[in-house]
Amino acid sequence: MTSFKKFFGPHATAILLSVLAATGMWYMVCVRELVDIQYEIFVSYQNLSPKLMVTDGLVSKITLRLRGPEMLLRSITKHPHFTQVDLSTVKKGRTTVPVKLEEMRHDLRGFEVIDVQPPSLVITADNLVERSVPVKCSNEQYRKLRMTPEGMSIVPSSVVIKGPEATVSEMPFVAFRLDIAPNQAPGTVTKPVDLDMPLLVTATPSSVNVTYTLTDRRTELTRRVRVALDSLKPEDYLVEPAEIIVVVDVPESQASNANWLAKLGVIATPPALEPGERSKVPLTFRPPDGMTVLSPANAEVTVTRRGAPARRAGSAKQEKQDGEAEFDGEGEIFN
Repeated sequence: MTSFKKFFGPHATAILLSVLAATGMWYMVCVRELVDIQYEIFVSYQNLSPKLMVTDGLVSKITLRLRGPEMLLRSITKHPHFTQVDLSTVKKGRTTVPVKLEEMRHDLRGFEVIDVQPPSLVITADNLVERSVPVKCSNEQYRKLRMTPEGMSIVPSSVVIKGPEATVSEMPFVAFRLDIAPNQAPGTVTKPVDLDMPLLVTATPSSVNVTYTLTDRRTELTRRVRVALDSLKPEDYLVEPAEIIVVVDVPESQASNANWLAKLGVIATPPALEPGERSKVPLTFRPPDGMTVLSPANAEVTVTRRGAPARRAGSAKQEKQDGEAEFDGEGEIFN
C-alpha cells in the first residue's frame, strides 16, 4: 500500500475507490444475468395541422420489451416515462406514422429493445369544420309519460358545432332530452339542459336554458250523459232523448277517474209551457275543470210539459150548447 501511495502520490486513495466502483459497475452490467421486462411509455402528440382532426388510430401508450441487467431495469420502472409522436405528416384519410425508437428517452438507450407494440400508428384524420345549427328538443323521452311540455322556449336557439367534417355535415340540428319525472306536478319550469353531442363533436355553448309549461297529456273519451232539467219541478217534464252521447277531451291522468268524469253536466232549461205543450231546448254543458267538450255542437232536446192540454173557454161553451141541442132533440122525439 505504501509503494502504491508513493507511485500515485496523494490521489492514490481516490484512484483506488474509482477502480473499485468501475469494477462493480462492470459486474452489474456485463456479468450479472440479463432479464426481459414489459415497459410502457405514455404517448402525447404534436404538430397536427389545425385544419385536421384525428378520428381514429391514437393510442395512449406504447409497450416495449426490454432486455438488460435486472438491477438497472428495476431502476427505470420506478417512474413513468413519456414520449411525443410527430403528426406533421398526417393528411386527410389514413396515414401510417412509424414509432421512432430514437425519440425515446435517453435513459432507455442502454437497453436492448426486443419488441415495440404497436410498431407504427395508422392515423385516420378528417377536415375540422364548424357551423351553426338550431337546437331542438327530442320528444322520445317523454312520449310515454302523462305529462307534456308545451310552449317551449330555448335560449340560445342555435349553437356552433365543431368536429370532423363527415359527422358535422350530417347534423341538421342539435337535440337535447328533458328529464321529466312521472310524478312531476304541472307548472312552468326553467332549467339549464346539456346538449347531446356525438363523439368528437363539441358545441358552443354546450348547454341551453329551456323554459316550458308542463301539462297533462290528453285523450278523447266518449260519454253517455243523462240530460238534467234546470227546473224546480223536473218531474213535470218529459225530455227526449233522455241521454246523449258526448265526446270530451280530458287529461290522461283523469281518464280512468270515474268520480271526476261523472261531474260532466248536461243541462236543459225548459221555457214556460202549458201541459201537453212541447219545445226544442238547447243544451248547456258544464264540464269539470280540465275537461273540454268536443261534440255534439249546438245540441238540443225536446221538452214536453206533462198533463192533458187545457181547453179554451169558447170551446167549452160551444160544447155545452151542442149538448143542450142534442137533449132538446131527444125530448121532441119522446113527445
